[in-house]
Amino acid sequence: MITVDTNSLLTILLIFFRVFSFMVMVPIFGTFFLPNFVRAYLGFAIAVSILMFSDIKPLEIHSALEFIEMALHESLFGFLAGFFLRLLFDTVFVAGEVIAVNTGLGFLMMFLPQQPQTTVIAGFSTLLASTIFLAVGGAEAVYVGLAQSFHSFPLGGFDLYSLNGEVFLSLFYRSFSMGVKLSLPVLISAILTNIILAVINRFIPQINVFMVGLPLQIMVGLTVLVLSLPVLGLVLISYVREYMLNFLKFVGSG
Repeated sequence: MITVDTNSLLTILLIFFRVFSFMVMVPIFGTFFLPNFVRAYLGFAIAVSILMFSDIKPLEIHSALEFIEMALHESLFGFLAGFFLRLLFDTVFVAGEVIAVNTGLGFLMMFLPQQPQTTVIAGFSTLLASTIFLAVGGAEAVYVGLAQSFHSFPLGGFDLYSLNGEVFLSLFYRSFSMGVKLSLPVLISAILTNIILAVINRFIPQINVFMVGLPLQIMVGLTVLVLSLPVLGLVLISYVREYMLNFLKFVGSG
């Protein structure tokens, strides 16, 4: 049972700052799908559930300055945890951008709340990653990880200088490297198509390669993308599961 007093309400607010700042960074929980007021209500509900179903005890906060300092620590931890998870979706987003540029579909733009200008292929890739993330139990793992993070990093006890910056740098590099690897089938087919068109233009100058090249690139790129989707899906599922294990280790519950 939770006694509704000032300390309990302030503790819920501190948990809310950690959860809400995390949700802001992750597309699937942030403004990518949810309006701001729904996101705020959801974050508050998650904060209350974490306090109710865990052994977190209400803190005794003696001053407003102490509360503000703890709130900044909680917001910073949630921001870093959300950034850690956001790189998972950015991996697939980079793959979609590379595919779109090399298949001639980079001109097809769409509006997304967090990426005002993005290609249709990149938007499709992000939706595919979100679907796989939910299918493999990513939302449940995130909830458990956030709940367990209060044991590894108690309220107000997070220290930014305790983190190893090389971990984030290596994760950043690996994220973009994995994005390029996911787009390799389409990228290789686009390079081979350009080489073939260059050879044709060399031997048959009468053919207007520019008129033939763009439709041919789109057709070859989409064909290779459709044929490679099952393999890319399996690779992406394996990558999402491995990434979630690293996320749980980062928040201290792995």
